[in-house]
Amino acid sequence: MRRVKPRTPTGRPTRVAELLRERLALILLYKCADPRLKELTLTEVEMSPDLKQARIFYAVRENLDRDLVRIALDKALGFIKQEVAKENLFRLMPEFFFLPDTGLDRAARLERLFEEAKVHKDTKEESEK
Repeated sequence: MRRVKPRTPTGRPTRVAELLRERLALILLYKCADPRLKELTLTEVEMSPDLKQARIFYAVRENLDRDLVRIALDKALGFIKQEVAKENLFRLMPEFFFLPDTGLDRAARLERLFEEAKVHKDTKEESEK
C-alpha cells in the first residue's frame, strides 16, 4: 500500500486571490451597469486551499447605503461569475462570498478615540497649570 504524502502549502491560493481581486475590480468598474458597484473598493480576496471558495472583502464609501450595495452585489452575482468565467481563470468556478470589510471602520473609530484622548489629555494639562 502506497502512502500519500500530505500536501505542503503553496502560494497558489494567494496568487490566485490577487489575480481574482484585480479582475473583479475591473469587472465592477467597467462592465457592471449598477453605479453603486462602481463605488466599491475590493480590499482583499481570500481563496480556500482547494480554490473552491473565495471570500471577497469590500469597502463602501461613507455616502453610500451599505444595505443597498449588498443588494446590488447579490443581484449582480450571476453576471460577475459569468464575466470571471469568460476570463478562464478557473477550471471549476469557485463560490463567491462578498463580505463587508470592517477593518477600515475600526481603524477610523480608533483614530477618533485617539484624537479624543489627546484632546482630553491636553485640556487636563491646561487646567492643572
